[in-house]
Amino acid sequence: MIRAALALAAIALLCAACGAGTRSHTGAAHAAKRPWLWQCAGIHLDQARDECYIRLLLQDIDRSGDPATELPRIDRRAKAAGTDLYARCHLLMHVVGRRWGAEHHLTLEGLQQVVPQSNDPGCSAGFGMGLVIYLGPQIIPTQGRSALKTCVKLPTRYRSYTCVHSLGHALMRGYHETLWLAVRACVRLGAAYAPDCTQGAFHDYWISLRGADDTTSPVHAVRSARTLCGEPQYARWAVGCWYRYFIEQAQAPTIQTGADVERTCRGLAGRQRTGCVAGASLEMGLRPLEQTRICATLPGRDAVDCLRGVGVQSTTGRPGRQRALLAACARFRADARAGCVSWFGLTLQLVTDGRFAREGCPRLASAADRAACLAGTRRARGPIVTFS
Repeated sequence: MIRAALALAAIALLCAACGAGTRSHTGAAHAAKRPWLWQCAGIHLDQARDECYIRLLLQDIDRSGDPATELPRIDRRAKAAGTDLYARCHLLMHVVGRRWGAEHHLTLEGLQQVVPQSNDPGCSAGFGMGLVIYLGPQIIPTQGRSALKTCVKLPTRYRSYTCVHSLGHALMRGYHETLWLAVRACVRLGAAYAPDCTQGAFHDYWISLRGADDTTSPVHAVRSARTLCGEPQYARWAVGCWYRYFIEQAQAPTIQTGADVERTCRGLAGRQRTGCVAGASLEMGLRPLEQTRICATLPGRDAVDCLRGVGVQSTTGRPGRQRALLAACARFRADARAGCVSWFGLTLQLVTDGRFAREGCPRLASAADRAACLAGTRRARGPIVTFS
């Protein structure tokens, strides 16, 4: 009896172990299917989800010991996750970059070593901007000139542009969201850098009106882009002023079609209209080819200005999609076609690290298109003004 009971007990333990092993195997398989940072993706409250992402992203970067090489890997994992992480990553990384800079006592001298080795506009660009924003107090004594030296030494034109744009954000934070002081400092950096720096300053201003990204709204805020961007001291920079307005301001009109763009920008002219059309296009947020086709339906100069909002960055590493964008320029009216090809020449030159002039433009069929494309790639050496 005792031996039989012991045998039954042994069998029961064996079966329990088998069941545990099966459950363990099943659990492991289930865990293996979970997307990266799934712990955060399942949180329903936006603020709590973002804090979760920020904490785990910062831990990941700290463990790596090398933000410059880890951020490109984070971009790839965030895209592969299939959750909302990549869409949120740029702004999340503003916070992560600032916190990492504070934790590691980042200095201007150390900035170049930790800037992400990637042109990705998502996590990498956001982290790089966060680092520069953190350095705001160190940047103020020289009104940005000290940081500009680092920006121009970065190895790709896209990273250099992003760094200068970030200077505008940093100056706004350093000057406690005083727009005219930040714009004045940007202008003093010189004509080659002022347009991209001022766009960053205006971007931070529109963000500050809703208190996002650890900003504080100015006491006497101007909430109308038509008013602010038309003020005499800012009119020269109206394109950059308008560019981020629609995305950052909740009371701005919803833009979904070409007719919405035309209606929203009615009555504006010159730089004001260019900036309004560009910003309204950016707000559409459609797939690049679809958005390009909508731009082609707009009248006159608006068709080309609309292209400033097309997300060319998403075609990085996809030459077929890049060729499709250029092919779509054939839909534009004759007086706008060269402008279309030139704009894509400029932006594709940025996202290909300068290769498009020799690898993309020469493949265009017509001599006129090749010339316009190459002219655009040469413009990439100067201010970009509107680019994400």
